[in-house]
Formats: sequence, structure tokens, C-alpha cells
Amino acid sequence: MASRKPSVRHPSHNHPLRGHKALAEEEIICSGCDLDLIGAAFKCTKSECDYFLHKSCFELPRETRHKSHPDHPLTLLYSPPYESSTYECSACSEYGSGFVYNCSICQFDLHVGCISMPESVEREGHAHPLTLLYCSPYTNGLIFNCDVCQETVPDHLWSYYCKECDYGTHLHSCEVEEEVEPKRGAGGGGGKASTSGNRGGGRGSAASELAAMLEAQREMERMQIELHMEMQRAKIAKKARKACLKLI
Repeated sequence: MASRKPSVRHPSHNHPLRGHKALAEEEIICSGCDLDLIGAAFKCTKSECDYFLHKSCFELPRETRHKSHPDHPLTLLYSPPYESSTYECSACSEYGSGFVYNCSICQFDLHVGCISMPESVEREGHAHPLTLLYCSPYTNGLIFNCDVCQETVPDHLWSYYCKECDYGTHLHSCEVEEEVEPKRGAGGGGGKASTSGNRGGGRGSAASELAAMLEAQREMERMQIELHMEMQRAKIAKKARKACLKLI
């Protein structure tokens, strides 16, 4: 009879966890980062509990320093520290409801996925590596637009940028738009022109691969926010009914 895998503890969960190899067909969502979970993972030992963690989320350090916020360390929290039970990521502006790296002094919050973004990426259709920036590449008041989707990137958000070509994109690649616009100029350079990268090629870059995973996270977060708001409305309605009964 094969021995069972030893259990371990993680401060984010009340029950013991056990090693698990997650398969794509299981369609598991990580309880830490809210992304699809495939490969090395941990699962709750209780059969009725669907708590799962990526191995990488399990091993996240409780405190870290990051170049985007040099004045204070960031602390890993296992749930948002706000009454709404959500937070807005300071890197990409998307909402989150799972693990978060937080600076309580500045109310600065980062997705655990955003804090791990590489400092340089290769992008299909562009000749040069793109460098990770923590604010707008422009300091003269000009508006920075993503060269893939043409939408404005707010000055305080992160982006990937090639200074040589004045070419940049959102932090998470706008993969859907890439098959529409042809590139102008050799090697994808020559000013702020849209790229011609196709969907298949886009998935080859680190940013594009993460974009597909983050789309699932964003949809889950939107659903969780809607559920939270619905629960809040139900609580308010219940209190109102009780108050009316007391008046009778």
C-alpha cells in the first residue's frame, strides 16, 4: 500500500495542505493568485474544501523589496486589507481579491503576478527587447499610448517600452488587437507604430503568455466583486426589514 504524501501548513489556510499535480482538464483556480493552476501545486487535505495553491504562490516570501516602491518593504497579505475585500493593483489597475503585496503606509498594492513580471521581454514583431517601466516614459507632459491597442496608458501605471523606437505597450499584452494592424517600418521600429504580431507569435513572449492567464484572473475578480456587492445589498435589506419589524 503506497504511503500518503506528507501534509504541510500554510498561514493562508486553516487546514493542512498536501502536494498535488494539477492537470489542465481539472480546471483548477489558484486560491492565492486567482489564475489557472496547472503543474506543481498544493491542495487542501479536506475533501470538501477546494483550496489550492500554486507551488510558487505557496513559496512567496512574506516580505520583499521592489524597485517600483523603493521607500518601503512590501508585505504579503493573504486577503485584501480593505473593507471592500478587494484592491486595485498599482501596476496594472486591475482589481484583485486574493494574495496581495501591500505597503500599509502608502496603500500601495501589487498582484503577486505583477510583482514577478520580468524587467525585459522580447515581443514578436519588434526588433528590440522592451524594458519594464514603473511610470510613463514621457516626462514632458505628452500622453503615452499603447502601440498595440492605441489606448492611453495612465502615467502611474507600468508598461513595457523600447526607448530606441519610442515603442511601448501595456504591462499585460493586448493580444487580441495584434492581428489587425500591419507594422510600419523595418523591424517594428520607427516611432509609435502598431505591431503586426499574430496571436500565435504573441503567445511566444513572456508578456503574452501571462496575459492569457491574467484574463482568467480578471474575469474571476469581476465576478467576486459583483458577488460581494450583492451580499452587501442583501445585508442592508435585511437590516432594513428588521428595523421595520421593530416599528410595528
